[in-house]
Amino acid sequence: MYREIDHTADIAFEIVNDTFLGLLEDILKIIHDTYKVENINCNIAKVQEYDIKENEDGVFDIVNDWIAAIELGYFPVKIEKDKKYKTTFCSYSKIEGETFKALTYHNLKIEKKANKLSIKVVFDI
Repeated sequence: MYREIDHTADIAFEIVNDTFLGLLEDILKIIHDTYKVENINCNIAKVQEYDIKENEDGVFDIVNDWIAAIELGYFPVKIEKDKKYKTTFCSYSKIEGETFKALTYHNLKIEKKANKLSIKVVFDI
């Protein structure tokens, strides 16, 4: 679950989930809801594996890689975890919504509250 929160210059969200994978899935939902991509084509999907730590650096690295891939014409459609995190990317034809330049380190901190993980993310637009 995520909700947008007030932020002076950029777009910020607070995310609460049970797992680190759930936090990443919610960030992926934010990207999908914000970008409003049209005509996603997964006939030739690409899968990228990530060997990241389950911390703020891991979130920063994987999310900024997703944003860079979008700029190159590949949209992240799914995140999953086996031994490593894996993201499936598909091509797309057009973006109708807002785009992000990057995920920032501003206030990027994972906290554990009542058996839930919480993180605030700020995107540079």
